[in-house]
Amino acid sequence: AARQLVRDQLISKLRRKKRHLGDIAARDFEANAGMTPDAFIDKLKAMKPEDIAAWFTQHPDLGEILDRKGNGPAQPVFISDHEDKLKDVTRGYGTSATKPEDYLAQFKKFIAAKSNDIPALITVVTRPRELTRQQLRELHYELDKAGFSETSLATAWKQLTNQEIAARIIGYIRTAALGDALLPFDQRVDRALESMLASRSWTTPQRDWLKKLAAQTKANTLVDAAALDDPVLIFKREGGGSQRLNKIFDGQFQQVLETFNECVWKPAA
Repeated sequence: AARQLVRDQLISKLRRKKRHLGDIAARDFEANAGMTPDAFIDKLKAMKPEDIAAWFTQHPDLGEILDRKGNGPAQPVFISDHEDKLKDVTRGYGTSATKPEDYLAQFKKFIAAKSNDIPALITVVTRPRELTRQQLRELHYELDKAGFSETSLATAWKQLTNQEIAARIIGYIRTAALGDALLPFDQRVDRALESMLASRSWTTPQRDWLKKLAAQTKANTLVDAAALDDPVLIFKREGGGSQRLNKIFDGQFQQVLETFNECVWKPAA
């Protein structure tokens, strides 16, 4: 009875905290738990009380994510009675680097060192057509923990090159690992769409759905098979779930989707 009470209190606490999770914190929660906060609450309801503690032991970062205010990590509060004085202003990048070139060099070194430890890194570099949204969430989470957020990488690149390029995290990884040119992501998607449309003769419904695929890719970085039946995205909402799309594309939509995702990340000519 006592364990059940603790479980019920935990579920109530989770319900309160999930309302205050920012977009990044919610993404990190799903990457770490492997499910959305709502699905996690349903899982807790079904779990035996004695199994809950073991589950949290295997997922120690969930507490930090739930304690965040908005999207930022939980921060300690420092109190001092001394008068503040401005000594100097430097730009930091979340690690020991203060120069953008040093930060980007650290990122390149991190990608090389962790390729075998973070499976999604191998997929990004060698098989981007197979990357899933869950892997992308996990990748964001691991890189953010290491101090290499997409925002920080974009800032360092701009400081170093005077170029503001909305490349997305996959672009920064492939540039670091393979030396690919860093291009705006929307430009990559437009190029992939043009390549797909020119590759064969498509029916009008097929062309229309390819254009919708490109629009959703721009909005979400990645469309995988699971996205087709996601009620939040356009495919399901507009009657284009996996079954219907597969019918429209003569049973070949999975191959079309993978080819499109591969075209997005082809090196620039």
